Amino acid sequence: MNVYRGRFAPSATGSLHLGSIFAALLSFLHAKQQNGQWLVRIDDLDEKRCSQSHSDEILHCLSAFGLESDRAVVYQSTRLTDYADALKTLERQNILYSCTCSRKSLPKGPYLGNCTHRLGQGFLKDAAIRISTRKLSTNVYDLLLGPKMTDSPGDFIVKRRDGLFAYQLACAVDEHIDSITDVIRGVDLLESTPMQCFISERLGLVNSNYGHFPILVDSDGVKLSKQTFASPVDWRFPCKTYSKLAELLSLTDTPSDKDPASTWLTFFQSATTPAAICGTAGVAHTLSV
Repeated sequence: MNVYRGRFAPSATGSLHLGSIFAALLSFLHAKQQNGQWLVRIDDLDEKRCSQSHSDEILHCLSAFGLESDRAVVYQSTRLTDYADALKTLERQNILYSCTCSRKSLPKGPYLGNCTHRLGQGFLKDAAIRISTRKLSTNVYDLLLGPKMTDSPGDFIVKRRDGLFAYQLACAVDEHIDSITDVIRGVDLLESTPMQCFISERLGLVNSNYGHFPILVDSDGVKLSKQTFASPVDWRFPCKTYSKLAELLSLTDTPSDKDPASTWLTFFQSATTPAAICGTAGVAHTLSV
């Protein structure tokens, strides 16, 4: 029987904010409530946007909140060879092709297939690489939300025009290398699940289980994120952030906002579950801060 192993994978592009800590906490809770392991993986593939200082700050913040990885922290930047090998495996199946379309030239929605005539041909220089998804299933069984059907992504990018391996490819490979059994993350990434499962299947890998919880939004309904300049949490006072999250989740009999992070983590493990939080959020799958 496989040991439960979950993960939290922040990008090294800035400080953790309330939404980040919420995501880390829920994936941590799910792992610990299953008597499993919880890993931290740093997404640092984009050298222009990521930095070691951001990685260090993230790890320091997680530690202050009592969210310690059960194994050595992994950095995606150390796995370029693994991603390249996966891309070669897909290439041998004649399901990849070069795409010269710019993002601005494409309408919103699934890719229309302007470059599919290059399927199975050699890759062009300065072009993205897409994967043909004719056999992709959009049906997802979600551990927290139940059966879901997502929109078709069309043929999506597995390697960017700038040479960076795309998120979907890297994550699919990472989950396999790290033996991740359960991926617990925000519902904004639900649409990514069929793509990552499709890549795993084409690589002959076993898919992880996926569960998606509500995301935190501001008063305008906008997701808290680094892109929207969400305020960083103060790692010096994790109790205050945990107190705010407990209030947001309508939890009672909470520890003091002066209690250590360990006390708060013990409280959260006994007071709620990611599944219960999904029920609180309802069909909107959001919680307003």
